[in-house]
Amino acid sequence: MSLPFLCRLKAITGSGKTPILSLACNKIGDGIILWTTNRGAVISQTKNNLSVGGKYSNLLPDDVNILNLNEITETDWVDICRAKKGLTIILATVALFNRDGDALNVHKDRDGISHWDVLSGKGPEGRNRQLYVVYDEAHGGTKAQFSRLKELNPRAFILASSSEMSGDLIDLLPGNNVDEKSLSLKTQTVVVSTPLVVKEGLLKTRLYLVDCNTSRLDALTEANTKWQELSTKMSSFNTWPVICCIVNSTLAGLEVWESLVTQLKVDPKRIAVHLANVNSNLANVNPNAPWSLLVDTHKAKKSPEDLHDEGYSHIIWNLSLREGWDEPWAYVAYLDGLGKSTTDISQKIGRFLRQPNATPFDDGDLNSAYFYFNVPDKDFSELVKTTQNDLSDSGYEIVSIESNSPRPQTSREVPVKKEVFVSKVAETFGEDLEILDQILLSNVPLFSDESLRSKGKMHTRVLDLANSCEDLDLNKEETKDDNADISVWEYLVSRLGTYDNRIARKSGTCFTPFVKNDPKMKQRMQFGSDAMLQINNNLSNIIRLLNNEFHLEYEYDDIYAVKSFNLVSPDYQYEDLNKRNRYKVNSFKNALHSEYNGLNKFELEIAESIDSLGVDWCRNPSKTGYNIPIPEIGQGTSNFFPDFLLWGKNQVWALDPKGSHLINDAIFLKLMAVSDINDKRLRLKVGFVLEGEYMLGINNRPQLQSKNGCTLIYKKNSSIRAKSYPTSKELVKDLLVL
Repeated sequence: MSLPFLCRLKAITGSGKTPILSLACNKIGDGIILWTTNRGAVISQTKNNLSVGGKYSNLLPDDVNILNLNEITETDWVDICRAKKGLTIILATVALFNRDGDALNVHKDRDGISHWDVLSGKGPEGRNRQLYVVYDEAHGGTKAQFSRLKELNPRAFILASSSEMSGDLIDLLPGNNVDEKSLSLKTQTVVVSTPLVVKEGLLKTRLYLVDCNTSRLDALTEANTKWQELSTKMSSFNTWPVICCIVNSTLAGLEVWESLVTQLKVDPKRIAVHLANVNSNLANVNPNAPWSLLVDTHKAKKSPEDLHDEGYSHIIWNLSLREGWDEPWAYVAYLDGLGKSTTDISQKIGRFLRQPNATPFDDGDLNSAYFYFNVPDKDFSELVKTTQNDLSDSGYEIVSIESNSPRPQTSREVPVKKEVFVSKVAETFGEDLEILDQILLSNVPLFSDESLRSKGKMHTRVLDLANSCEDLDLNKEETKDDNADISVWEYLVSRLGTYDNRIARKSGTCFTPFVKNDPKMKQRMQFGSDAMLQINNNLSNIIRLLNNEFHLEYEYDDIYAVKSFNLVSPDYQYEDLNKRNRYKVNSFKNALHSEYNGLNKFELEIAESIDSLGVDWCRNPSKTGYNIPIPEIGQGTSNFFPDFLLWGKNQVWALDPKGSHLINDAIFLKLMAVSDINDKRLRLKVGFVLEGEYMLGINNRPQLQSKNGCTLIYKKNSSIRAKSYPTSKELVKDLLVL
């Protein structure tokens, strides 16, 4: 099966991807181009820029035909497909074609064939020219979208992305392994240098990142003061900069609006409140603020792209303005809320990179963007590093081969032969939650007033985009009299929840509902205080003690019933032999399902050996099958899905063939503690099967002795053991007596 050629343009936002893609389209000659993205605003901007009179129209052939997919008439379809010469560009958001059935116009059945079929070349009216897919912002593409686009039988995918490529595209790259595919991606990628883009004046040259360990009003004042300075400098150009106040909720946005209007004296007519459900939130705000002056641009359905030109200088937004908008005149950002994630902040920074009119000012301040936020000191360093990496132009990246890499959207369900059950295992911190409360309280003293207080601090670090580095000469710290504060309880819940949401999440915590009312927990401390520093130092001990209480137990009233098994891409004929073998359907006599696929060579060997025992067993689907909680908090994953379940006389084996690099992880060794849980019906035992002969070394780490045979890692009585066998058949036979 011939796959389309994949090539990629990797360039930072604002680097001119559209004109570069336009030049590439010009060189195609005769053909049809489906130009798509998942962002509607990008499509409308592209249409304006490519059409006659647009700023990039001169980069395309004079006779190019540019159409929106949702506006194509029946006559247009006939003309597009019959034509053998010329270039046609069809613009469409992903939403216009990425659904099954005939709900979308392009997929409607018209005498046995759809417009989508015709565009793919099917039927007597099928297209006569080669088709190419241009996907802008391709890092947002999904497996389903690319699978749908491959139905068009394109000659090539031309992908533009400012971020790393999705692993879902792995099948389109030549190569038999990750190294070969990564090399192919490098060869087929054109990288636009970020410093070169900055040098050409397309982007702002500096990013000022200001960490504000102060009150909200102080941080907002600093951001607004910077906006006023820039406004004064821009007044001679008869324009103004935009300051964006980015909030986590509509209520927080209304509080920011009140501060801007009543305390900073900003004209409310120049503040665009682009937040959802403003009216329903007004009941929860200060009734004495002049809410009648508020301008709700979200309710008025104003286009975000038009807000600057309509005279707004301050924009308050949250998720309602997340997709499809960046504003060259946006110079200042205030990110509301304490302890925002560095990833979230780094993603927002991309909205402020474009230089107005792609023309630098003589004043360097007007070629810079400014960001004000509040994060822990340790996270600030991580943010600088993350942002610097995101803005770099590295041309070589490792492609991750994942289990969910793109496959044809075909599957077949294999019914289960009979009802078979196994008790579920649950995680618990125990019955006595007061023990957990005491862990917190024993690590939090009653602080002195002096320890709870700290002067506010503003730390500025500057990224120089022209040289792809931090400008250390501009690094500075300032103190402020005021500072934001937070209760010890709120701070601990936030930090512990980030570590593992089984400790704390929005719906509650593992502690009693009363501990937050303890005087120790109600203390309010300021950011940067000695109290906060001590609590940060005590977090590792709190987590260690919580882990001592964290264990597994059977859910006696909750059982897992084996369900039908879903064969994904059964017998699909990949060009890659390894992949073809993996999705080959294999039949089994004694399994709870008659067929399985998705097995690698070693897994298939184990499955066939288990099947020869003549007892009940099944392949266990990842993500949807039987799972065992990871008995260790803070490991980044919550559940373990064994590859196979095997029913013996008095026990059920959860078996997992693993590579030695995985078995060395302490998490997997801790999973064997499941074997210590007693159940009156069936005891669950966890076993890991390794290819080769292993013995246990220091800390029960398996050490390879020989590549012959295979080894079972399991727990018996109180010790972890490694038992080697000449063949996998002998290993699985022994499971019935161990």
